[in-house]
Parts: sequence; structure tokens; C-alpha cells
Amino acid sequence: MRNVSQQNVAIARRWVELFNTRDDVDEFLSLHDPEVVLQTPGGPRLRGHDQLRDWFEAGYEHVQPRIVPERFVAEGDTVVGLGRTEARWIESGDVAHEGESAAAYWFRDGKIIRWQPFETHAAALKETGLAE
Repeated sequence: MRNVSQQNVAIARRWVELFNTRDDVDEFLSLHDPEVVLQTPGGPRLRGHDQLRDWFEAGYEHVQPRIVPERFVAEGDTVVGLGRTEARWIESGDVAHEGESAAAYWFRDGKIIRWQPFETHAAALKETGLAE
């Protein structure tokens, strides 16, 4: 039997897949609680499905970001995704930026209630109180 942490990790993995492909907004929204709070990287804090839908569907003008997960650390209703991020120029496909990527997912009843990116793996682990 899968425990809550394993189920939440599976949802976090799917979140990353959908973020990267941007091809199924309805499934993406289904992973989130209707009152979700999502802190966009370097941007506004989004609240609820309507704002999340607008952000997800907005597309990109010059650069396409992609999350490359390496591992997930989970305990109870908290999951931290650790990996790297890359951004590619849409026109050429060349890498515009690469860096460390970390994000925390907080869950309630199998739905994401909060998502927040972090500059470093260490910052995400410290903020959530999780250890590798």
C-alpha cells in the first residue's frame, strides 16, 4: 500500500511533467486545491484556479523554462523537488540559462494547497524542515 508521502511525490512528479509540456490545463488544475497559493518564480503570488489557469496558459515570449527533477524528499504532506532548471530560447532552442532548481509542495487531502520555488536545494530543505 502506498503511503501519503509516496502519493504526494507522484502528484509532484506529474506537476513537473505538466509544467514542462503545458499541454493539459485541466489536469494541471486538478492537482491543486481550489484555494491554492502558488508563488511564481520571480513574479506574482497566484491564488485559486482562475489565476493558476491564466498563468499556465499564458505561454512564453522568448524563453521556455523546463524543470529537470533529480529527486524528491517527502514527509507527510510536504514534498520538496530537487533538480535543475533550464531555459531555452524558443527561436533557436539554445540554452539561455541553467541552474539549481528546488520547489516545495504542501498538500491537503491529496491536493496541492501551496507551491513555492527556491533559489537553492538547501533553502528549500531549510524552509520545509526536511532533510535528505
